[in-house]
Amino acid sequence: MASRVDPEGARRMMDILINLYADRRLAVVREYVSNAVDATRVAGSTAPVQVTSPTELEPNLIVTDAGIGMSAAEVEATFLAFAASTKRDSNDQIGGLGVGAKSALTVAESFLVDTIKGGRRTLVRAARDLTHQVLLADAPSDLPNGTTITVAVEVAGQLDKWNTVIREVSSAHPEGAVLVDGKPVASLSGGLRWIGPVGCLRAGDRTVAVLSGGTLFDAVPEVVNRVLAATRLQAAVIELPIGSFDHTPSRESVVATERTLSAVDAALETFAQVYGDLEEKVATLALTDVHAAATLRASILGDVARADLLPVPFHAVVPGGSGVRFGSEKGRRTNRRRWKIAEAGEVVFTALGAERVLKDVVVVTDVPARRGLRSFATLMAETHSEARWVVPIVEGTDRIDLPILGEGDTATGQVWPISADTPGVTVYSFTEWLAATTTKRAPRSGLSGYETRMVATDGGPQTRQVLTGAEIAALGLPVWYIEGDPHYSHDSRLDSIVAVAVYLGRRKPGPLLAAVPEAQPYHQWARARFDAESAGWTDIERIAAAVDAQPYWTGDKMRLALATDAVARIAPGHPLREMVVRLAEIETARRALSADHATVMARAAVLGVGSGALAEVRQLTTALNKAYPLLDHMRSNVSEFDRRKFVDYIVHTPPRLPTADNASANAA
Repeated sequence: MASRVDPEGARRMMDILINLYADRRLAVVREYVSNAVDATRVAGSTAPVQVTSPTELEPNLIVTDAGIGMSAAEVEATFLAFAASTKRDSNDQIGGLGVGAKSALTVAESFLVDTIKGGRRTLVRAARDLTHQVLLADAPSDLPNGTTITVAVEVAGQLDKWNTVIREVSSAHPEGAVLVDGKPVASLSGGLRWIGPVGCLRAGDRTVAVLSGGTLFDAVPEVVNRVLAATRLQAAVIELPIGSFDHTPSRESVVATERTLSAVDAALETFAQVYGDLEEKVATLALTDVHAAATLRASILGDVARADLLPVPFHAVVPGGSGVRFGSEKGRRTNRRRWKIAEAGEVVFTALGAERVLKDVVVVTDVPARRGLRSFATLMAETHSEARWVVPIVEGTDRIDLPILGEGDTATGQVWPISADTPGVTVYSFTEWLAATTTKRAPRSGLSGYETRMVATDGGPQTRQVLTGAEIAALGLPVWYIEGDPHYSHDSRLDSIVAVAVYLGRRKPGPLLAAVPEAQPYHQWARARFDAESAGWTDIERIAAAVDAQPYWTGDKMRLALATDAVARIAPGHPLREMVVRLAEIETARRALSADHATVMARAAVLGVGSGALAEVRQLTTALNKAYPLLDHMRSNVSEFDRRKFVDYIVHTPPRLPTADNASANAA
């Protein structure tokens, strides 16, 4: 067999093929799995397509279908002919260029086609250099019809990527259509997560994806904006009929033509109609069963919805005399919560937040009547640090019922049951609880003197001792003190710093100062040290270091990075150019920070020394967000492709500037 174009032309077309796809792994898996599903459907078979993932021992991607198979002539036409496709005139299948069947050659020098049709078997090795080998051609066989594609792939350092791609591609097909390594893959299509043609879910790292004929396409900004604005979801998959939209030749992304946007608008119109009916259904159900309504809503919207979608405006509260305990926010100094008996009527969770809050609930069963839960703060701090509620269930009962209130705290007559079987909660029996809390109670110490932590030499180890004031003075080291007791054997505030940390417990500092007059409160000592260490910093370095020291400022840091990428492309007359330039300057300085900058600012973060700088940055990033509201949809794990789209959004989209009325209101 030979390619049905002249050799030079075939090689040129092969070069085009190899460079056609941005993600070759995705292209290969998508093409062969989609072709296999199509072939199985055409044959009228319900057998699933079998995909075998590559491994280190068997580095082969294998796709097997139960279709009608191919003759030797059909194999030649499908795998050796260019610019021809059996799907070009079909409205049931995605395709039309004839390059998909050769996509294996983008990741491998050759691949194997093994196919049986009507008792005749053909086995061909197709090669990138066009030196194809025919191992069998229409040879007699008693095997059933079907085709197997085997591609030897590179797996070194790529196994996770191959597995991710295989599951993503397989999930785009109907439930049960594809088995991966003998097991079904959860399908994106169908099920409760769909409101008409819109799926309330996230496909990989895409904010919006287009699903059509078992193929996932990246959505361009015009489509992303339309879908997010119309659905108010944070992420979505929109299904469009095959042939109703335009896409790139590689089938990786839709193209924002008038035809594509019309198809999207039609799908969104259907979504709006179905959503209206669903909203009425949830609201009606909530009048009689809030728990069921909230469960239904969560099963539809998952984690991609805002609170105003399918609202269930009810909340569960603490019943009177229940002995439920509530933990406050963690103390900055102790990193522990203070626990109190929750008052009757105190809100435990809203109907929409139940699933999240219940993960922070500890349930204790078989609690003797009139027996309270005490002395568990240490257990909570060390074992369940995120827990906020401890719920006792009295011996002889199997649950506690939280009253459900509506808007304005109106009674509904409904309850939300909490038991050992409630999903998400942590459960102890009362016997287990007593054993756990007894072992976690801190022993009382009768030692005299002060508890201290000390570093005696630069970079030296931290030691723990109980010392009197006179013994501390005799050390001749810098001394700082703090109220309360140490909660850990190591104090990070003292890392590699020559000093003595003194913990006063409940004592006043007077006796210590009488023995060590130069001792300072921790914040005073730390501020003086910071001022000395940062004396040579520029203003922009201080701002950059303050931002860098904030572990939870992921969103602001992402916006700084976007500004840095956008600043070189933004027009000189852009109304927000000055703001973007300032953000880019801060990010450039942040990237240039040394390890010393980070260490110094991290130690000083608790002092609030960067509050003014942080306020400026937060004001700038907030203004950027208001001008470009779609930045709300940018996630911390944003892909490089989506990140470039956000940069293009800033560069090419006119900002949403405050109106005169808004400006006057803000000024007032």
